[in-house]
Amino acid sequence: MIDLLAALRSGVVQLLEAGCDPALARLVAAGEVAILEPGEPWSMGSRTVMAYRAALVVSAPAYADLAASPARFDAIKRVFAQAMRTADTELTDLHIELKLPAIEQSFRVAYRAAPSPSPRERPAASAILAGAAALLDALGQEAAAALVRRAELTTAQVPGTSTPLLRCVVRLSPADLASAQRDAQLGEQVRSAVHAAATRADEAVAVELAVTLPDVG
Repeated sequence: MIDLLAALRSGVVQLLEAGCDPALARLVAAGEVAILEPGEPWSMGSRTVMAYRAALVVSAPAYADLAASPARFDAIKRVFAQAMRTADTELTDLHIELKLPAIEQSFRVAYRAAPSPSPRERPAASAILAGAAALLDALGQEAAAALVRRAELTTAQVPGTSTPLLRCVVRLSPADLASAQRDAQLGEQVRSAVHAAATRADEAVAVELAVTLPDVG
């Protein structure tokens, strides 16, 4: 069976050699070619063609060479366009991709084959407060650390936001909250430390200070 992508690469190599650019020809010959997705109809004047996006996957030295010389990459792109141009087809874009060491694939291929990470459980409220207090200790902010150690924390996911939002409410005793309200810097130290302890890569965090509710009943 004929490898169409290998044939396309060979055609580009021959065109580059015919154009007296053997260095670029060797670079393409050492790389791999991929078609990124099914073609899409593309109107060109009186005719409609199928337009394709392609990728050239190359080693790190070749990638660095092309990244440093856009003109050389443009020359390769022009030749790919010539090789893919027929009465029914065109090249719409060419991307350069790095062949990752060890796996000899581009990240585009590798990440699709990688297993999906299991979702991490959010740290418990006590762990967030402990992390915030430890951070305040490291910063030398003893008064804020003491407030955090006496605090309670409740968290909730806020619905209806495009980016997941975790709302953290730090509940302080009336006296501690009054201190944080009188001293804006103290309150900000508490909020900042809790924000740092609660932050994860997959969601935004909002921190508020509130008073501890008295037991009733």
